[in-house]
Amino acid sequence: GKKASFSRRGKMLTTLLIAGGCALLQRPRLLQASAPQSLRLAASPLAQVPAAAPAPAAAQPPASSGKKGKGRLNIRIDDEWYDLTNWRAAHPAGTHWIDAYNNSDATEVMYAFHSDKAISMFKRLPNSRAPPEGIAPPSASTYAFRELRQRLVEEGWFKIHPLGELQKLAPWSAVTAAGVWLARRSGFWSAFAGVVCLAIGNSLAGWLSHDYVHGRQPFAWAMRGFGELIGGMSTTWWSNKHNMHHALTNEVGYDEDIALDPALHLWAPDPRHDTLPWLRQWQHVYWPLPYSILFLYWRFDSIRYVLKDKKWGEAARLAAHWAAFSALVPFRLLLASVWLSGLITATIVTVTHQSEEIFLGDTLRKYDFVEAQFRSTRDAKCNNWFSDVLWGGMQWQLEHHLFPTMPRYRYPALSKVLAQFASENDLTYRVTGEFKIIGDNVALLKKIGQGPQQPGNPNSEPLFKQV
Repeated sequence: GKKASFSRRGKMLTTLLIAGGCALLQRPRLLQASAPQSLRLAASPLAQVPAAAPAPAAAQPPASSGKKGKGRLNIRIDDEWYDLTNWRAAHPAGTHWIDAYNNSDATEVMYAFHSDKAISMFKRLPNSRAPPEGIAPPSASTYAFRELRQRLVEEGWFKIHPLGELQKLAPWSAVTAAGVWLARRSGFWSAFAGVVCLAIGNSLAGWLSHDYVHGRQPFAWAMRGFGELIGGMSTTWWSNKHNMHHALTNEVGYDEDIALDPALHLWAPDPRHDTLPWLRQWQHVYWPLPYSILFLYWRFDSIRYVLKDKKWGEAARLAAHWAAFSALVPFRLLLASVWLSGLITATIVTVTHQSEEIFLGDTLRKYDFVEAQFRSTRDAKCNNWFSDVLWGGMQWQLEHHLFPTMPRYRYPALSKVLAQFASENDLTYRVTGEFKIIGDNVALLKKIGQGPQQPGNPNSEPLFKQV
């Protein structure tokens, strides 16, 4: 009797964990060098989450649709206000970007994500006849950052180097080839090693695809199809969901990467949203399960997206990806490698943000782009060459968030520049060892999981539809 009862409980717990993971994934949501002495290492702010969530004055209302009587959509770029009311629908990346920056400064986002051609065109936009009043000017650190960015552009930091690009491709090609060879051999240990190698190769393919989507050079555009052919995911779908995370990092309601509830809670939930409080207290134990589903879900959602939006070129490349890898590798081992790769990738991409400041309540949209990035992002210090390769540049998370179109092999040198910039502008450059940063995230999950509920706190439902 006790055995049967225990078995039923075990099955129930497993079902709930899987359901939680599925809920997380199916919700429609939006080389190295030592640091200078001025580098300031901040302790991980596990408790830097506001308790309550009153309606913030800093949060901006959704933009108008351009119809009479609905108000105007004004955005500031380089201290000039532009009226985008009648232009928002023509924005290539979607209206949600424009809406999210109504009555706000979008200078840093404009320069971070757009090509030189697009940047040269924005001054053609119509100026605002009645700019909004009461909007604070950019901070001193923001102006200093703009000067820094311009200096980096003039010094050629954003230019790619052929050797750097080859060095990124080499580990992926080697470990993937080894994975295919091992997976095709007989025996348990060969299959196991094949799955591990293929998982690492898939994660490295994800970092490469990530680089090519962010890149604005001709080479990056030429390699963009790598995301579908090798990574197995739609680059357009991924870009649409990912760039909002870059622009509004850890902003609740905007950043999809922290939209993990109800599977995982990163801040104290309101009782209305705490659907499984008894399960929440164990989230520091079961977190690998929802993380490991990441790539399986992304691949499924990519197929759904390209078919719905008729992206036939991407659909053809996705079909070629599945046909080729299914022919090369036993399908069960392929799925296992995608599952393991999801765990690896999700762990790496989340730990540099989740235990930092999360903005909700009176801190939502409170800080300008530069300060918000320094507050919400922490670099991971890798201790060996294998970790450097496996992290795929994501160990330099702050550098990447501030300069996403810069080649990742520039980041080690850039880290010294940013550390100096932080010390000169009253900002904190945060960096922690690769294993401690994971431990800090698990500690946060335990703290929130076993902590009290907080009436008034929001869930992570998006304010704007992203994909």
